[in-house]
Amino acid sequence: MSFGLLKHFKDTKGGNTQSIPSKHYRHMIVGQDLGAVLKLLDLRKNAPEEPVRLITSRPLNRQMLEENYNFGVLTLRSALAVENIYKKFHNAKILPQLKEATFYKDGKFHDFGGRAKSMELRSGEEFFTKKGYKVELSSLFSEEDWNNLDAILKDHSEIRLFESIEKTTPDDLVEKKEWTLTFKDFATLTCENLYVSMSPKKFLNFIHEKDKLTPELIDVCTAVNVQSAISVTWVLDKEMYSEERTLFIPQSMTHEWGHFVVEFETFQHQKKEQLCHALFLIHDEEPQSEDLAQKIKLMKRVIDRVFPNIENHIKKEYIRFDEEMFISDVKDSSMEQLSFDYPTLKFLGQASPVTLELSQEKFLARVLLN
Repeated sequence: MSFGLLKHFKDTKGGNTQSIPSKHYRHMIVGQDLGAVLKLLDLRKNAPEEPVRLITSRPLNRQMLEENYNFGVLTLRSALAVENIYKKFHNAKILPQLKEATFYKDGKFHDFGGRAKSMELRSGEEFFTKKGYKVELSSLFSEEDWNNLDAILKDHSEIRLFESIEKTTPDDLVEKKEWTLTFKDFATLTCENLYVSMSPKKFLNFIHEKDKLTPELIDVCTAVNVQSAISVTWVLDKEMYSEERTLFIPQSMTHEWGHFVVEFETFQHQKKEQLCHALFLIHDEEPQSEDLAQKIKLMKRVIDRVFPNIENHIKKEYIRFDEEMFISDVKDSSMEQLSFDYPTLKFLGQASPVTLELSQEKFLARVLLN
């Protein structure tokens, strides 16, 4: 440990925290997903003079956004959602899969709803049986914002690890400190408006003095369902499958372990590449890294049996684990009350509130409909 860092901890332990500045922002966004980035751009456009800050727990740039949203099984699967997304994002480019999802059994693929019955679908898998829609990520941004996204994020965001979040009562009419955020490095930031683009459950875990919260806020935060998952994308040097559809491949033909959800993109003849995306949902509350590594190995073996020698044609591999990959069961009815109780708190991303007509929507649909 360097001398400077050691002195920093000694000073802090001894109560000398004057060297740690506290800053105030009119708007503060916490999270590192697409919802957080879109809100940042929205605030810059509609309130350019008001200070705004995006707090993330890991590096955030355009490449990471592209990998998170372009490298993966499609998570938009609702024609109604697509119709309403176009009303908000007029230049959006959204393309549907050409064919319905199928499942693998007895050496071939079968349609859902036919005579053949699939292995049992585990919790969360049914969502992917509907036809998917691919969103061109850049089409959600203006050309200027997309080209300058890295510079915008660099200027308006910072990486910090949360210690706690506290609802406070402002005592200044100019700097209305409605929320105080404390971090692992002992720094504190305050803001008037707080935008949360993480799961309400995680937000609740950070809250200081939970007993002061309203029952509606506790209800919204505890009711959501959070699903962790691993998403894998392979860059292949050969076309292994030519159809644009979602494939359900059982993890085991003897055990009800669920499925690997697989999708192939159109073969790119110029690059001589094809992208293959695979997803598996994690149902263990605290999965061990060794178990997850074994599951990825199993996935390769199983998919290789269905598409012989696919392993030999993998040029690159992208693996993403997210403990909050999918957030659902948002209580929209309680969200309405929150807007009265906590007018300076807004949930974004997959936990965004939507209208009654769209209350069945989830995942990417909610991110874009907010």
